Order: sequence, then C-alpha cells, then structure tokens
Amino acid sequence: MLLEAHRKGFQVAIHAVQEKLIEAVVSSYEYVKSQTTDFASRRHRIEHCAEGTPHLLSRIKKLGVIVTTHPASTYYSGDRYLATVEPEVLPHVYNLKSLAESGLVIAGASDSPVFPANPLMGIYSAVTRRTSSGQEMAPEQSVTASRVLSFYTINSAYASHEDHIKGSITPGKWQIWSCSLPTLPLLKMKKSKTSILK
Repeated sequence: MLLEAHRKGFQVAIHAVQEKLIEAVVSSYEYVKSQTTDFASRRHRIEHCAEGTPHLLSRIKKLGVIVTTHPASTYYSGDRYLATVEPEVLPHVYNLKSLAESGLVIAGASDSPVFPANPLMGIYSAVTRRTSSGQEMAPEQSVTASRVLSFYTINSAYASHEDHIKGSITPGKWQIWSCSLPTLPLLKMKKSKTSILK
C-alpha cells in the first residue's frame, strides 16, 4: 500500500509513537526507497516519532524522511509520561535536542484537537521541558526558542510542500506571528495567541 501510494504521487504521513512501531514504519520506508528513484521528492513523514532512539534517528536520516514532532506533549502529557514511562526510555520521549542535532528536517505541530492549536505552547514546552504541574521532563532535551521556531515555520512549510508560500519572512509569503518572540517572556507564551498575517 505504501509503495502504491508513493508511485501514485502521494506524500505519506504515518503516525508512530512507540519505538517498535517507529521501527516498522522506518523499515517500510526503506523498502519503498529501495524500489523507487524519486523517494525524496514526496517528503514522506513520520508523525510523533515520540520514542526516537539514536539508532532509529540514524536510519531516518539516511532515508531523508521528515519527522513531525509535537513539543507541547511535554506540557500536556508530561506528568503521565513521568509516571508511566520506564526511566531508560524517558530521555528518548519527544527528545527535541536529539532530533534537532540529528540533521533531520523536524517539523513542529500541535497535535490538535488532542492539544490546543497554539504553537507558542510548543515553544514554551520545548524550551522549559516543564509539565503542566511544573515538573521537569528530561531537561537535557531542551532546545532554544529560535531552534524550535524553525520547526514551526520553515520546516513545517517544507514538510507540507508549502515552503514557496510560507515559512519564512519573505515578501509575498504568509506570516504567522503577531508578537515579538525574541522578547516575549516564556511564562507569557502560555497565555499568548498567534494570528495569520499576509
């Protein structure tokens, strides 16, 4: 089915959260790539990739598949992760720093309607790694605001084949931020909203 979708010109985005499922998806993409000559042109994706171990990230990079991550999961679901995920697995759960340093194209998303569709919450979560109760979750996986901003802008536009109309501050492109992010205090991000400008 995946190979057929590729051959018919579709971009495929597969939801995979746990390590074993991510590995199955990666193996499937590896097969499709071995059977085609235009694999990269589709910009296929893995949605979530919540348990991205180093071995899997290396295989994903070789494929050139895009990872769509949901940084706000740390805030909204972090307390559950801390209570239920094995300690040795926890550093790999929404491991944003590892993703960012892997050389992959990382797109940011909200996972709406599961979580509110507010990218500022994702930026807050990515920088602070704080859960809704204030606990830290794998703080070593924190990334800078400017790094995660690229997830939500140019990388997400690239992931949806829309980088020609949005994703960067370029004349004629859509702009999605209506606040000054570099000077916006992190705590205020939780109460701030964005709007689409053109």
